[in-house]
Amino acid sequence: MKRTALKIGYIGSNFHGFQRQPNLRTVEEELIYHLKKLGYITDLKESRFRIAGRTDAGVHSLGNVISFQSEKEVLVNQINNSLPDDIQILAKAPVRFGFKPRYAKMRHYRYILLQEKLDIDLLYKVAKMFEGTHDFTNFTKRYQKTTTRTIEKINIQKIDIPNENNNNLPDLNATYSPIFVDIYGESFLWNMVRKMMRVFVDVSLNKLSLGDVYKFLNPKKDAPREYIKVLEPEFLILMDIEYEGINFLYLLL
Repeated sequence: MKRTALKIGYIGSNFHGFQRQPNLRTVEEELIYHLKKLGYITDLKESRFRIAGRTDAGVHSLGNVISFQSEKEVLVNQINNSLPDDIQILAKAPVRFGFKPRYAKMRHYRYILLQEKLDIDLLYKVAKMFEGTHDFTNFTKRYQKTTTRTIEKINIQKIDIPNENNNNLPDLNATYSPIFVDIYGESFLWNMVRKMMRVFVDVSLNKLSLGDVYKFLNPKKDAPREYIKVLEPEFLILMDIEYEGINFLYLLL
């Protein structure tokens, strides 16, 4: 019996998130159904089926990871031919039997900002404030044992795309200019990235100050939690998850 890790890409628009839920379409449920249908797994406990992380409804992925054990040689093309069009296996890697995809070296999220008139210089300043180790109590929806997380780096890039008479694009003076915010860290709290992005946008639009960001990141003990509304899920992509010593072989799609 061999253990295999698969890197999963999916368009989250028509899913109620990654994690299985009764009577709802989820990415995990689709994967399990097709792996069982093809005979790769029969019992989840016996196959030690594991996931790297849960994404919310509407969030997309180019690099979420699952792992499982199987007697059969895993044929990615066979699985992809069985899966629906909005889920595909992008890469695979053999892994040790004790491998747990939850424990990653690095996660990479990208949020695409489409709001007009964002001050990119302020975005850079906010990014520098978030980098490093902080208490993210105000940036999660649920209480957890520890809310301390480390952001390794945040890259910001403005992309200018000429609007060459494409009626599907809004009239932005003939240029469509999304801003990519790429965030790297070992682990993230639930809703953390989307709440961070709300703060990025509000500071850039002068609805919040840099001083407000400092207070959000350094809450006083026993202080009431700040309410930060999440930004929309459809502009968030889990780009990749990396592991020490594991090299995924990507398919030519």
